Amino acid sequence: MNATFSMLDLDLGESLTLLRETVQRFAADEIKPRAVSIDRDNEFPMDLWRKMGDLGLLGITVSEPYG
Repeated sequence: MNATFSMLDLDLGESLTLLRETVQRFAADEIKPRAVSIDRDNEFPMDLWRKMGDLGLLGITVSEPYG
């Protein structure tokens, strides 16, 4: 059997690319330095929740018309 596969278009578009970069930067700058204590204490610090909210990262799975 000979199957033909088309190449996947992995271009996320500008807005999703910016979101991905923002999340990666936040994780590297804010979460990674504290990851050991977050895991040890099994608690995500409130200040990080606030910073994520400031970046618009909370509720991102809700479509704009709904929230």
